[in-house]
Amino acid sequence: MNEEIVLRVLAEQGIDLVASLPCDKNKRLTALLPTKFPVIDLAREEDGVGICAGAYLGGRRPVMSIQSSGLGNMLNALMSLSRVYDLPLPILASWRGVYHEAICAQVPFNEPLPRVLDVYGIPYRIFSSGDDLIHLDEVITGAYANRTPYVALIKPSCWEPQEPVEIVYPPRESPARTLSLPGYGKPTMKRLDAIRVVAEYADADTIIVSNIGVPSKELYASKDRAGNFYMLGSYMQASAIGLGCALALPHKRVIVIDGDGSLLGSAVLPVAAAAGCSNLTIAALDNGTFGSTGNQMSPAYATADLGFLALGAGIASVERVCSADELREALDRRTQFVHVLLSPGNSASPNIPLSPAEIRDRFMLFCKK
Repeated sequence: MNEEIVLRVLAEQGIDLVASLPCDKNKRLTALLPTKFPVIDLAREEDGVGICAGAYLGGRRPVMSIQSSGLGNMLNALMSLSRVYDLPLPILASWRGVYHEAICAQVPFNEPLPRVLDVYGIPYRIFSSGDDLIHLDEVITGAYANRTPYVALIKPSCWEPQEPVEIVYPPRESPARTLSLPGYGKPTMKRLDAIRVVAEYADADTIIVSNIGVPSKELYASKDRAGNFYMLGSYMQASAIGLGCALALPHKRVIVIDGDGSLLGSAVLPVAAAAGCSNLTIAALDNGTFGSTGNQMSPAYATADLGFLALGAGIASVERVCSADELREALDRRTQFVHVLLSPGNSASPNIPLSPAEIRDRFMLFCKK
């Protein structure tokens, strides 16, 4: 069947990780992918951009499999992460809205999608029949040779005739449990103080991925090193990139410096919980504000609780800390999610004097050690 053509092409191209969010039109492919490749099941498509970026930086060769409407969710991440750092990302997009489409809501975004991709300079190829699928190698080689996102727009006609898919579900069990965390203590640090703790704690082999804006500038000012991946854009992608690195490099410790604003907008925590990477720690620096945009209060300031969000997402170990000593102890215990309560405030750390290519290249050399 035509799905087997796709599996064969992916294998021949050396693909070793798939980030996937299903579409009704390619459900047989979605069911078959885990039989041949490691698959990360996404909750939202833009998290796949970050996960694939981290995996590539760590030496893997990922691909995404999504519904084409998800490209709308991904555009900012594709342009501010994949394009800015010149990171390859082949995307197999089940193209909705153009072929016997029964759902009117699929048409407005998806029908003009080639023109949207043209505007952003994202290369693509349209696949209209099963015979075309042998040419998927052009999308994958094009993405990796040119270090760019490259989209395969795959019409539903490629999967005709559709075969039924039987899904075998394991028992779904959730034993009764009580989730508890200590209340909020009085913060004794600002973000720069916490970042200094992480920077000083990291050993020679530890990877640090830092969130956009001021946090990355503060990490650079605290302790620059090749093992730091500084984000210059891509809101909400820090933990996704860190997860990709952790998946690619299970022998390395990965610490993500993320923030309350970014984490509240992301769907990556349940994905990280399902991946279960014991080498990944997310340090959630919670000052209750959007620090890089002027310290406006975020929903975490008075209502949302990041620690309970992590517990509810299924993260195996969660701690709440208020001091430098508590943060070091949580890092010593390899706690997977450390909710760090902070006072608001930015330092006057200068801009990072490194280009995206310099950040990428030295980080990738570090990952190869």
